[in-house]
Amino acid sequence: MINVTDLEIKYGDFTAVHGIDFHVEEGDFFTLLGPSGCGKTTTLQAIAGFLNPSRGQVSVDDKDVTNVPVEKREIGIVFQSYALFPTMTVYDNIAYGLKVARMERQKMKERVYELARLVDLSEEQLQKNVSELSGGQQQRVAIARALAKEPSVVLFDEPLSNLDAKLRKQLRKELKNIQKRTGMTAIYVTHDQEEALEMSNYIAVFNQGRIEQIGTPKEIYDQSATEFVCTFIGDANKIGPQAIDYINEHSSKRFDPKKVHYIREEKITLSPDMHETAIRWPATVERIDFQGKTISYLCRFLDTEFKFIVNNNIDMQFDMGDQIDVYLNPDNILEYEVN
Repeated sequence: MINVTDLEIKYGDFTAVHGIDFHVEEGDFFTLLGPSGCGKTTTLQAIAGFLNPSRGQVSVDDKDVTNVPVEKREIGIVFQSYALFPTMTVYDNIAYGLKVARMERQKMKERVYELARLVDLSEEQLQKNVSELSGGQQQRVAIARALAKEPSVVLFDEPLSNLDAKLRKQLRKELKNIQKRTGMTAIYVTHDQEEALEMSNYIAVFNQGRIEQIGTPKEIYDQSATEFVCTFIGDANKIGPQAIDYINEHSSKRFDPKKVHYIREEKITLSPDMHETAIRWPATVERIDFQGKTISYLCRFLDTEFKFIVNNNIDMQFDMGDQIDVYLNPDNILEYEVN
């Protein structure tokens, strides 16, 4: 469907994207994830046609579109800033591309109303000016407009980042449902790890203009390929050398003490039943963070300060200074070369 091959993008002497490669299958929700300035939006702009790469190729359906103008790529785009016409009605914003394409008026009306239903906009809202709508409603208009001409590919540049947390969660579920119902191929840019894990079929993790790992959300999270991916995606505890020596003494699995090691917070439990080779850590509770549904305990074992999480509804809860036993499975420890 979409192939990005050896893509390099330079601004003068600065290389923003270093020869990256990835493939997106038809119907995928493919996310470019990374911190600010890592090259993900620059890559999206090259796919859209707003930037010309200094090297490499972008192809859609086996057609090289690297030098094809934006308006001829037949790709839908949803921007972070919505990029709507504020003095025009919602109807006219959604219909804009259809008017340019000279679609027959009745067909255009049917298409606009169909899209409005898809993104949960009422007939009354269609007659309002965009400036009268809330941020979440405006983003629905932007999505509907991007889908109007039935593009096979839609690009999303951090479309939910300007919304409050509760509305973001609501809209990302709706957007994923829209993607499934329409069958569109989506390439989505975000710096929000939770958003990427929830919405994506595949994730490409960017760092300093390079892709560190491509995989499913589960692969990215449970089998992080590099230390950067491990620490950027979710929360992980770094295990100190003394604790690694202890693990090597109490496990048949050996870890290199010269490397760095991590374990996810939720992989540490209060029960040894999780695995027959579970290792016990006698730890001290140093801090308690109440988080509503869960409680996070900051503890210490030898040279390692670590967090683990329990549900708020369990009977076993602790106080500051308590001596407790926690358990971990050596198979859940991630090991990386020292950078």
